Amino acid sequence: MDVIDLVERSGELKAELVEFSRKPQYRQAFRKMASAHLGKEGAIGEGMLIDILDRLVLQHRLGSGQTIVEQFVASRPDLLTPERDMLLGWRDVVEGIFEVGRREGDVLIVTNLVDELTYRVRSNMGSEVFRVLRPRSYMIARLVPIRSEWLVSGVIHPIVRSGRKVAYAIAADLAMTYPKMFFRNPSHVERGWELQRSDRERFMRFFGTDMVLMPGRELAERMRQYATFTRREVLAEQAAQKRDSLVKRPLVEIDFPPVLVQSDSVAVIYDETEGLSFFRGFGEFERAFADPALCDQRHYRQRVLDYLDDDSVSPLPFRRMADRDPTRAGEVLRRVLGRKSFEWQRDGETLMRQRKRSFFDRAPLPRLLPISTRLAPYVGSPEK
Repeated sequence: MDVIDLVERSGELKAELVEFSRKPQYRQAFRKMASAHLGKEGAIGEGMLIDILDRLVLQHRLGSGQTIVEQFVASRPDLLTPERDMLLGWRDVVEGIFEVGRREGDVLIVTNLVDELTYRVRSNMGSEVFRVLRPRSYMIARLVPIRSEWLVSGVIHPIVRSGRKVAYAIAADLAMTYPKMFFRNPSHVERGWELQRSDRERFMRFFGTDMVLMPGRELAERMRQYATFTRREVLAEQAAQKRDSLVKRPLVEIDFPPVLVQSDSVAVIYDETEGLSFFRGFGEFERAFADPALCDQRHYRQRVLDYLDDDSVSPLPFRRMADRDPTRAGEVLRRVLGRKSFEWQRDGETLMRQRKRSFFDRAPLPRLLPISTRLAPYVGSPEK
């Protein structure tokens, strides 16, 4: 089947998939998604309803870990291989705001303002749906792959040419809120890692190490000083390279949560992969790994368990302690978990994968976004 045949077939299969999603076992998942959007918007229009349903069938992970489209494909042994491949490919949804370029027959050429990639787009409702989209206008849309091209999935929300500021503000907000969308572009990923390496080096120049421990009450001021230092260095680098500065904005003060500010000790770690992270109560955690006998005391034992059970805490603190002394790390976890045969070298990684699964389910991405000069002025913009 060529791409035109698949486009024609896609409309029928999408209708069958939507009908499949109306089964009773999926109703609760749909209500939950609809309720979340109702809370934000106050009401759900037809277009929003279609987009919610599209997210549900293609992207939402059910209790089994599968998506509805995966279960639909499994229930249809009659599907041809190209049809199965197309349906399963629809899990890779591209969301964004796209600038319209030109038409090439039934294909619309667009550029995603978020990831800055170009897409060749078709519609299974015919190319007439593109008629309202003029060159240099914009559209908010969801696209799914179809061979080497892309297919509109859900509703197209057009924005006229004069809405350029609105379009760019939406794109900047999407990039900052959903970095995974921004990092679809491999060049963004490469540049992001470069920026993060440079920023980590600055952190180490300022603090003298990539991990610093401080009282929570000092956190805001120390990080403000670091931000000032970073801004000064970046401006000097840009001036030396005779480039326009992207940091001529006022210095942003970080509003740290009370749980960090009120902590007796906070570790600030700038890891090569995970970027900048903050860990409250780290002094007690660190002392427990320095002297495993302290884990016989409830307070220290509970601190280690809190780190182990907290879904927002990555494996990083445990790995840092194990790098210092894997034997003591094993002893700490033996005492805390009551597992007499536990050894970090043998069992540590398995434990992290069990207790910190979410950090292994996704590929690491840079924490710093190399926002382009076109998009940077709209970061934090009220336009929308």
